[in-house]
Amino acid sequence: MSAAAMLINDDVEAIVYDYLRARFPALADCDADTPLIESGALDSLGFLELMMFLSEKFGIELTDDDFDPANLETPGNIIAFVRRGTH
Repeated sequence: MSAAAMLINDDVEAIVYDYLRARFPALADCDADTPLIESGALDSLGFLELMMFLSEKFGIELTDDDFDPANLETPGNIIAFVRRGTH
């Protein structure tokens, strides 16, 4: 793994939480297990915005398979998705 990828992995959690809390006020107190879609905090537009943010911020090449709600069920799932995509 490159030094850049290691730096990204070290910061993934903080970056994801900062984005969610700033962009979606209902998630101000979210944790790794907070349901995002099921709770209504993230709608279809929010889902798309989040995926685009992750792609741009972490340089992840998105495919149709990545647009799976399971990747965004919780902040923990998002962090795991980003870490898989940055290797």
